[in-house]
Amino acid sequence: MYQLFIETENSFAPDLEGEYNTLKEAREVAQKRKAEDSSIYFEIKETDGHVNNYGELIAMVVERG
Repeated sequence: MYQLFIETENSFAPDLEGEYNTLKEAREVAQKRKAEDSSIYFEIKETDGHVNNYGELIAMVVERG
């Protein structure tokens, strides 16, 4: 599963835009949002549903833009 986070100039922290089954889907949405507003920053993370000792989802950053 891939999660897409979007951060704008006015945001305090990145917001979860959505969760996608494929990296291709996540990239398409990220590129569309970036085309609409070039000032945003996006991050795509991959996760398999595992959590750490604190109950936080373990995710690896796949792409930033």
